[in-house]
Amino acid sequence: MPKVSITGVKQEFKIKEKESLFNALRKQGKELMHSCLAGSCGSCRIKVVSGSEFLQSPKIIEEGTIKALEVNYERIFGPGSAKGVDIRLACSARTIENLPDNAEIHIEEIP
Repeated sequence: MPKVSITGVKQEFKIKEKESLFNALRKQGKELMHSCLAGSCGSCRIKVVSGSEFLQSPKIIEEGTIKALEVNYERIFGPGSAKGVDIRLACSARTIENLPDNAEIHIEEIP
């Protein structure tokens, strides 16, 4: 069964194809920070450490929010710090169709 793990959390979470990370985690008792759940506020921002190949590409609204978050990330952590960091929104990041049974996605929450 495909799964999601979170840095600092011992529990692993199951996920289905075309399911958002936020919904998969919430169903299993892990509540991430959130507000709009539409991909525009950025509250549910996460860093995908590994397994991004199992996620669909960001849609237009998520892309715009990610760009704004990257600017903020660099303001906090320094110029160039967002390069190579895969920032996504848990409410919008959905797994791909035909998700392999051995798929593993590892994320970190971004405060």
